[in-house]
Amino acid sequence: MLKYTLCFIRKRNSLLMLNRRKNPNMGLWNGVGGKIEENETPTEGILREAWEETGISLSKVIHAGNVTWESDKGNSGMYLFLADLPPNEEIQTPLSTDEGILEWKEIDWILHPNNRGVVDNIPIYLPKILDGQMEREYRFIYKDGVMVSFGVSPLMC
Repeated sequence: MLKYTLCFIRKRNSLLMLNRRKNPNMGLWNGVGGKIEENETPTEGILREAWEETGISLSKVIHAGNVTWESDKGNSGMYLFLADLPPNEEIQTPLSTDEGILEWKEIDWILHPNNRGVVDNIPIYLPKILDGQMEREYRFIYKDGVMVSFGVSPLMC
């Protein structure tokens, strides 16, 4: 069961990224998102989370796929979303929040092969999403906190 949401908010060639203050992924850059609340759809959850974490009121998000993971700490997953920054919204960064530091990061920086500052699975799925390859499921297996394998398949509706 997918319990979480994650959204990449795009502004031209940059994405709004969050350097997390807390685990999981403390100290790493990631999109914004969080846990889906009871009686909330994934879309409602990401719209709420984006507002809570950034102050941006998104009117439209695109479901870009799903990510699941298996680890010695348990299994879970999240719905991935992509959104463009609404024309009437602006956010000046860097910005310190309760969740971490928000900052616009160039897509080339995020996806640079030597960049160890982003969550390790982002370079696997983000290029496909940005290229318009939606509705895929990305499955990751971790052992002792290290990714040991992954797979990609069409999302079954």
